[in-house]
Amino acid sequence: MEAVEGFEMGFRQLGLRFGVAVVAMGLGACSGGGSSSSEVNNDALSGTITIESRTRVDSDTADDSRVGAAVSNNSPAEAQLLPESGVVGGYLSAFSGTYPRSSSSDPVFNFSADDTDVFLVQLSDGDRVSLQTFASTAVDPVVSMTIAEPGGLDVCGVDCLGTPPFTHVMSIAGSDPVTHLITVSAEGGGPFRYVLTITARNSASVSHLEFDQPELVPDQAVIVMAAGTQGSEAQLRGLSSSLAGAGLRNLGRGMWRASQTPAAIARPYSDQERPEASRQTLQWIESLRELPGVASAEPDWVVRSLAVTPDDDGLYSLQWNLPLISVPVAWLATPAAGAGVGVAVMDTGIFSSQPLTYGNWHPDLNGNVLSYTGQIVDFVSGELDNDQEDVGLRDDNPADPGSDSIQSSSFHGSHVAGIAAAVDNTQGIVGVAPEATIYPVRVLGRNGEGSLSDLLAAINWATAQPGIDVINLSLGGLPRNDTLESAINQAYDQGKLIVAAAGNEGTDTLTYPAAYNRVVGVGAVDAGRVRASYSNIGGSVDLVAPGGDASRDGNGDGNSDLIVSAWGSKASGNYVPAYAGLQGTSMAAPHVSGVYALMKGAADQAGRSLGPGDFFALMNAGSITDDVGNITEYGAGLINAIKGVDAALDGNVPTVLAASPSALQFSDLQPRQVLELMTYPESQTVTIDSVGSLPSWLSLSPMPQAGSAPPAQVAVSVDVDQLDLESSYAADIVLTYTGSASGQKLSVPVTVLRQDEQEQRNAGRHYVLLVDQQSNDGSAAAQAVVEVRDGLYHFAFSEVEPGNYLLVAGSDLDNNGNICETGEACAEYPVIGLPEPISLGITPVSGVTMTTSFRRPTLSQLGGPRYGFSGYRVKSEGDHDVDGVRHYAGEAQ
Repeated sequence: MEAVEGFEMGFRQLGLRFGVAVVAMGLGACSGGGSSSSEVNNDALSGTITIESRTRVDSDTADDSRVGAAVSNNSPAEAQLLPESGVVGGYLSAFSGTYPRSSSSDPVFNFSADDTDVFLVQLSDGDRVSLQTFASTAVDPVVSMTIAEPGGLDVCGVDCLGTPPFTHVMSIAGSDPVTHLITVSAEGGGPFRYVLTITARNSASVSHLEFDQPELVPDQAVIVMAAGTQGSEAQLRGLSSSLAGAGLRNLGRGMWRASQTPAAIARPYSDQERPEASRQTLQWIESLRELPGVASAEPDWVVRSLAVTPDDDGLYSLQWNLPLISVPVAWLATPAAGAGVGVAVMDTGIFSSQPLTYGNWHPDLNGNVLSYTGQIVDFVSGELDNDQEDVGLRDDNPADPGSDSIQSSSFHGSHVAGIAAAVDNTQGIVGVAPEATIYPVRVLGRNGEGSLSDLLAAINWATAQPGIDVINLSLGGLPRNDTLESAINQAYDQGKLIVAAAGNEGTDTLTYPAAYNRVVGVGAVDAGRVRASYSNIGGSVDLVAPGGDASRDGNGDGNSDLIVSAWGSKASGNYVPAYAGLQGTSMAAPHVSGVYALMKGAADQAGRSLGPGDFFALMNAGSITDDVGNITEYGAGLINAIKGVDAALDGNVPTVLAASPSALQFSDLQPRQVLELMTYPESQTVTIDSVGSLPSWLSLSPMPQAGSAPPAQVAVSVDVDQLDLESSYAADIVLTYTGSASGQKLSVPVTVLRQDEQEQRNAGRHYVLLVDQQSNDGSAAAQAVVEVRDGLYHFAFSEVEPGNYLLVAGSDLDNNGNICETGEACAEYPVIGLPEPISLGITPVSGVTMTTSFRRPTLSQLGGPRYGFSGYRVKSEGDHDVDGVRHYAGEAQ
C-alpha cells in the first residue's frame, strides 16, 4: 500500500496548493464481479484518464458543494478564468433540495443552491459563445446569460433571451482580444447542468454534447443494390432468410425498403419497447450489409418538420417577410411571378375542406395546385400514416388530415406551400411566387414525422417529373447517409434545385439534408434581418431568409415577428381554412424556393435557361443576397428577390469556384482536412492563375497549379510542431482563377488552435466504474473516485474478482448519482461511444488510458445510434474518504 499512500499524499498536496478539498480513491473490496471465482486479485487494474484540450469545469458544482470543495464564482470579483477557446461544464440551481427517489430504499441525493456562475475570458471578433442546458429533474430551468466587458453593458442581447441553447457571435473592433465577463444564471425552475463553449471564428462544431439517438422505424431498412445486379424482388428474397418473408417496396433507382415484420402482423411499439426494438433493428441491418449484391443497408430514419408551434391570434395585417427580401419590387420586374415553374412541397400535404377526396384545397392555394391524379403523391406509409381513407398505405391524394390540436405538425405543409406560392386573390395572404405551380407531395404524417424510405421514394418520383423545378424540404432531423445524398444528387442532375431548412437547434452541428453540398440550406432571420434565436449556424446554412422569431419585434410594428401563411382548423371532423403565424427554418426555406421560381420564370420568359448550378453560382458570387452579417451565422447573406430576378433576366451567370467547407479549423488532434473545390455552373470550367503565399506550417496536396483546372479535392495539412502551445494562428488559402473573368478569387480562412498545457485542464471530480457485463441493471461492481492532478486522473482498483467489465468514468456535476449524462464529462474504454469489455484475471492490468470530454462523438464517428443510454449509476455505499472521514455519494455536507 505504500504506492497508494504516496498517491493519496500527492492529491492532498495538490489540494492545499489550490485551496480545495481532496477526494482519494475508493479501494475497498467490492462484490458483484463478473465471475463466480473466489480468487481475488490485488492491484487488478490501473491507468490514467487524459482530458480533452481546453476543458474546464465550474468551480462550485453540486458535487463540489457536497464534499466542501466548492470555490465560489458567483460574482465578477470571483470570476473564474477560462481559455480564449474551450469548453466548460457547470451546474446551477435557484434553490437547494433532494432529488426524487423511485423507492424508499434508494439512496438520497441532494442538490445545492447556486444561482450564478461568472467567467472571465478574452474574446475576439467572430468568436461564438454558446450555452446549452440540461435539466436534472422533470422541472425545466429558467436560464439567462449575459456577456459584457467589465463594467459595461450586456452585448448578448436577443441572442440570450428565450430558451437555450443560446449562441452569440461576437462583434469586436480591431484584431486584439477583449476581456469579457460571461454570466450564467438560474432564474427559476429546477437544477440543471450546462456546457458553455467558446469557439474561435470559422471553427467547426464543438457543441455536440449528446450521444445521437435519431429515431428510426423499427423492423425496417433501406437497401441499395450494387450496380450491375438485377435488383428484383425475387433476388432480394433469395439473399437471406431474414428477407424471404419480408415486406419489400421498390423505392426506385435501385433502392428498396425491407420490412422485417410483414405488414399483416406488424404492430406499433410503445415508448418503453422502442429502444430495444431499435437496437434489434440495427443488428438486423448489420447482417444485411454483409449480403452479396447489397451496396448499402441503413435504418429507415424518421424525418420531421422544422417549425415551431403556431401563434393562434389570427391573421396579421402585414406580411413583413415579403418586403424584407424585396419581393414586391421583384413582381414589378417579372409580372408573371413564377408562371410555368413547378414547386414540389414535400411535407404534410396541404389543407382540404374534404380531405378524403382530391381537391377543395385552401383558397389561397387552390388556384396553383396541379391537378394530377392517378399517381402516388401521398408517400406516407406504415404506422406514420394518419390519413383516413387508407391508413398505412400510399395513395394519390396529398390532403393533410391535420390534427385536433394546434401544433407545428398540423397543416405544416399548407403553411410552407403558402409562403412559396400562395395565390394573389385579394384575400388572405400571397406567396413569394404567386403564379408558380404547387406540386403537393405528402411525406410527413403523424406528429409531422415521416420515414427516410418514404422521402426517398418521393424524391425519386419527383426526379422523373419534368414539370418540377424546385423541391422544398422544410424537414430534417436525419443523420448523414449516402442513400439520401445519392437521391438528391440525381434530382439535382435532372435540373431540380433542392432547398432545405437548416434546423432549429441553435447550434453549428451539421443537420441533414440541409448540409449536403447540392442542397441550399436556409437559416432564419427576424424582421430586423437578425438571425433568429433558434436558427442553426455553420455548415448547414448557405444563406438566410425570413423565418420569424416570436420573441422579437425587429421592425417595430407592434407584432411578434411570426410568418403568417395558410393553415387549417379541424374540429369534430369539420375542416375549415384558416391562417396562422409560425416561426422556424421551415418557414425560411420556402422563401428561397419561391425566389428561385421567380428567377426561373423570368429567365424562361426571356428565353434563357436557369438551373440549380446557376443558382449556386449566383449565390456564391453574392449576386442574389444582401450582406447582413458573418458567414458563420448568415452564409452568403439574406436572399433578395429583385437581385435574383435581375440576375436571371440579365442572363450573365458568373462562373465561380467554391469550397466546402468554406472555412477550416485545425487542432493538435485534427492537423489534416480535405477541402472540396467545386465549379458553378458545373458545365463551365475555371483555370487557376495563382496560389497565394502560404505560411510554412500550412501545406496543400496536390498543390493547385497555374494554368490548370483546380483539383476536385485538396488535402490541407498543418504542421503543429511549428506552432506554440496555447496559441491560435490564422491564414487564408487564396486561389486566384479565371472563370467568367480573370482575377477572380476564392479565399478559404484557416484557423489553428493549439492545445493548452495539460496541467491547466480539469473536467471535475471523476467517478471511475467497473461495470459487470453480466449485471442486469448495469450497476457498478467497483468504484474509484479521483481528483485531477497535473491535468490527469490516475485510478487503480484492487480486490476485484476476475471477469469481464466495462471501464467507464465521468463527472456528476449535479450530484444526482449518475455520471456521463449529457452535459457531464465522460470517458469510456477504449473510446467514448464505443465501449468494449476489459478482461481482468490473475495478472494485473496496468497502463490503461482513456480520454474524458464534455463532447460526444457524432453519429458518423460513433458508427451507429446509442439507444436508451442515460448514463451510469455511481455506487452509493460509502465509496470514498474526504479528509479521513467516510462519506456517501449522495450525502450533502
